[in-house]
Amino acid sequence: MTQGKLSLKNEVSLYLFLTFSFSSIFYYWISVSDNGWLTFGLMWCPGIASIITYLLINKTIKGFHFGFGKISYLFFSFLIPILILFIVYGIIWVTELGSFKGFESNFITKLSFIPMMLLILEGSFYSGRSALGEELGWRGYLTPRLLEKYSPNQVSLLVGIIWSVWHFPLILTGNYGTDTPVFFQLVCFTLMLTGNTYIYTWFRIKSGSLWTGCLIHTSHNLFIFHVFNDLTMSNEITPYFIDETGVIFAIYGLVLILLFQKLGWDWPGDLKRYITS
Repeated sequence: MTQGKLSLKNEVSLYLFLTFSFSSIFYYWISVSDNGWLTFGLMWCPGIASIITYLLINKTIKGFHFGFGKISYLFFSFLIPILILFIVYGIIWVTELGSFKGFESNFITKLSFIPMMLLILEGSFYSGRSALGEELGWRGYLTPRLLEKYSPNQVSLLVGIIWSVWHFPLILTGNYGTDTPVFFQLVCFTLMLTGNTYIYTWFRIKSGSLWTGCLIHTSHNLFIFHVFNDLTMSNEITPYFIDETGVIFAIYGLVLILLFQKLGWDWPGDLKRYITS
């Protein structure tokens, strides 16, 4: 991405101001209505804000890098959330924090292979069209822009916190998460999402494409909300451990943060080669 006339601080401040200003409209309407299109609109606020910001400063959106990059990264970016969910929910099932109801209990996993794959493709389309709105902002614009000045670890931590705070109004109004104390949900969700952001950043740099983030986001939302939660039978303590606002995912996120901060990654030496078009 090219640097415009504004300083990085002012540019990012403008982007965040637009993102939260647009989002505030949807925060309110979601709190008083259950129309699913409102969530779709909210998820596109970061993307619309990023496009406006970049057009105002650079008069183009070429810096978002819409190319697909290495296909192998696209493939693995879709599979990684499924593997993570099997581990997280597997712990919940094995420890009886929640019971496994069986694959026949879910409308996707009860199907034979070909119909199941077709339904996953359809679900990915609907999940992906919403995820793309967020990813245009978080991985298309904000992550590569910050990487021009800060290290991948710093960027992952900062973007993860911003992304988490962006969800807070939904949790505070009871439109996201489980039936547990709000403060508990906020802490667990922030640890989960911030830790996950390191993976998004890794794929963004390695692939040179925003589509890896879109696929991670698509796969995560599709399988956690429409498969794994459905496969789990709750008891009185399950809400404290399940879902994105539960303890198990919080521990997973914290472990990722500590590992990546302590051990780092095999980051490419020339970051600009991977984040610019």
